[in-house]
Amino acid sequence: MRGEEEIPLTPKELILLKVLYGQKNRIVTSDALTMAAWGDTSYGYENTLMVHIRRLRQKIETDPSSPKHLLTVKGLGYKLVVKPPVAG
Repeated sequence: MRGEEEIPLTPKELILLKVLYGQKNRIVTSDALTMAAWGDTSYGYENTLMVHIRRLRQKIETDPSSPKHLLTVKGLGYKLVVKPPVAG
């Protein structure tokens, strides 16, 4: 969900988002993400991972060019920043 709108995800996007959410606010290595999405045959999938991350950003970020939630950690992997809801 993004606001009130349901955003459809591909199966690979869903796997990646689940892994990132399971480790929210922590760095998840590119190797761990490719292994989760493509299994033992994940060698050489770095570019494919980048494409999937870009598509996820387009779906979850307000401004995908300046992400605030799905961040790249150069040389390591990615981090899903999730802030706790504000009590009101």
